[in-house]
Amino acid sequence: MISSLKINNIALIEENIIKLGEGFNTLTGETGAGKSIIIDSLNFVLGCKADKTLIKTGKDFAKVEVVFDLPCLNDAITSFFESINCEPETTIIISRYYNTNGKNEVRVNGEAVTLGMLKKLTINLVDIHGQHDHQALLDAKNHIKILDTLDPYIDKLKDDLGVQLDKVKDINNQIAELGGEGEDKVRNIKLLEHEINEIELAELKVGEEDELIQKRKYYANSEKLSRNLNDSFNAIYGSDCNVVNQLKTASYTLGLISDISPQIEDLKNRVNSVMYEINDVSESISDLINSTDYDEQEVNELEERLDLIKDLKRKFGGSVESVLEYLEKAKIKLENLLNSEQALIKLNSQKSIVLKEVFSLCEKLTAKRNEMGAWLRDRLLNELKYLGIKNGLFEVNFANDYNLSNIEKKATKNGADNVEFLFSANPGIELRPLSKIISGGEMSRFMLAFKCVVQDTSGIKTMIFDEIDAGIGGLIGVEVGKKIADISKYNQVICITHLAQIAAFADSNFKIEKSVDNDITSSSVSLLDSNGRIKEIARMLGLNANTKTAEASALELIQMADEYKNTQA
Repeated sequence: MISSLKINNIALIEENIIKLGEGFNTLTGETGAGKSIIIDSLNFVLGCKADKTLIKTGKDFAKVEVVFDLPCLNDAITSFFESINCEPETTIIISRYYNTNGKNEVRVNGEAVTLGMLKKLTINLVDIHGQHDHQALLDAKNHIKILDTLDPYIDKLKDDLGVQLDKVKDINNQIAELGGEGEDKVRNIKLLEHEINEIELAELKVGEEDELIQKRKYYANSEKLSRNLNDSFNAIYGSDCNVVNQLKTASYTLGLISDISPQIEDLKNRVNSVMYEINDVSESISDLINSTDYDEQEVNELEERLDLIKDLKRKFGGSVESVLEYLEKAKIKLENLLNSEQALIKLNSQKSIVLKEVFSLCEKLTAKRNEMGAWLRDRLLNELKYLGIKNGLFEVNFANDYNLSNIEKKATKNGADNVEFLFSANPGIELRPLSKIISGGEMSRFMLAFKCVVQDTSGIKTMIFDEIDAGIGGLIGVEVGKKIADISKYNQVICITHLAQIAAFADSNFKIEKSVDNDITSSSVSLLDSNGRIKEIARMLGLNANTKTAEASALELIQMADEYKNTQA
């Protein structure tokens, strides 16, 4: 339960601490007094999106702190504390700070957490029921989810179904790797044959592309290369200065005196070595000069070859090595595809067995959901009778069209059911989709009846009803009060209400009042004593709270509510 709620600078509230009680708490007040601020504050501290409009005018921050005192912890709450490396505690303090600069700070028992982490905790602590919940219940897409919460065995069936569908997916992947079946197989064979032929005809060689690029560079600079290479060759063999002939002369003259000294013989050999090296260099230069001679056809052929390599790289890999690797894999794949008949037969046999199991699990899900649908119908209609819808009809409609032959297309990990709630509030009116037939007042009662049926009796969650009394009044309001009182036997309930008939059933009554001081409007929340409670309920009845008649009417209503609660204890 929520033991306290501290609000700072939220809308019209500058500072207020609300000490909530066990059981049934109501929040009442004049229209515009600020009752919705309490819900906004709770939504804020529980992790909903915030913006600067939430901050009280003239203030630069907003802060809300809520304290929960729980009778026990469920697995989800324990898991949350383990995820933030904290010891699980039955007292949980959540605070959230937000300022005009957009700074957001959230703490749980002093530890900083993200909003995403916070929501994983608070979803296990509070259920807020308002117009949003009405809309969620009217959306047929949510009906199967609601039904599935009624029996944990449904989750077990869905888990088993998920395992089998993963097997189907794995088998389909294996079939796809073999190239598929029928027309798919023929197309894949033709495609692989085309790709293999295209790559093999290219006769790619590793390193060839680099050689071609270098050769293209030579062609692009042929004039410059030719000029400088010829100048270099002429520098060695030119008529004015023939380096080789001069070295030959030097070698000859040294040879005439080489027998005189070993040192001279060594010099002669060194000259010869230089002469041979220069001669080799000159021959290399000559070869390069000859290589710069080309015609336009050679250039075109080179560019076409480079374009071919580039195209193959684009199709089959980022390099020649990758293209060749793709070729080998394609050959293996083609061979497997041409010899895949037996493997496909085996895989399809396995798939058929798994799909039968998928179908069986979907049938079990349908049967269990039908069972839960009947259970929900009977209890919901019983609750609605007490809320003034005595001749109401309700059904969980299954518009299923799955069978063994189409189960692969129809089944998801949620099963193969199409579920929608059908309703009729009046005799003679056929059942129709909930969203198309129910009125606002009927919706409030339907929601309350639904919560009575599916309520959590662990005592961990606080249930908050915002405008649950929309569109109702009179004796129906009394019945709504009774139902909320019934829920409050197991869960703490916080209810914002306009009806005295509901407020009379509360264990703790809080009044929200608006005041103006120095042209500044503020709202405050206070717990009413016995006398204040009588006056507030009289006001809500539309009576002058200061008259004996008003007090008597309010007291009579309170005594009636107390008598009911005592008989239900």
